Amino acid sequence: MPGRWDDNQSLNATTYQVEWPKGPLTFDSTTEVPTWFEAWVVQDSTGASQRTFQKVVSWVPGRWTAEGIGPGLGWIHGQFELGPAKGIALVASHDSATNTDKVFWWEHDIVLVGK
Repeated sequence: MPGRWDDNQSLNATTYQVEWPKGPLTFDSTTEVPTWFEAWVVQDSTGASQRTFQKVVSWVPGRWTAEGIGPGLGWIHGQFELGPAKGIALVASHDSATNTDKVFWWEHDIVLVGK
């Protein structure tokens, strides 16, 4: 399953959060569906980090957008700045044809750009 981040991610200049991490996603089988998706953004120059997830009910074929905020506080630490960062993503899926569950992850260099 190829997953990727969009090269440029939008940074909100007021909240210093990435709104909302996104990228392309394709499954190897038409019977495979996502069951969970999480995305992390980290930035070495600032020490900032953010965790978001995608609500399974909001999938658009061929794309992911981590628009959910986890329970409790602490989903974002520090303040991001415009510039280079790292995107890390994890997706769990279920293939109904083979009745198997899979987990995939990937990371990419991304750029935080003004919104």
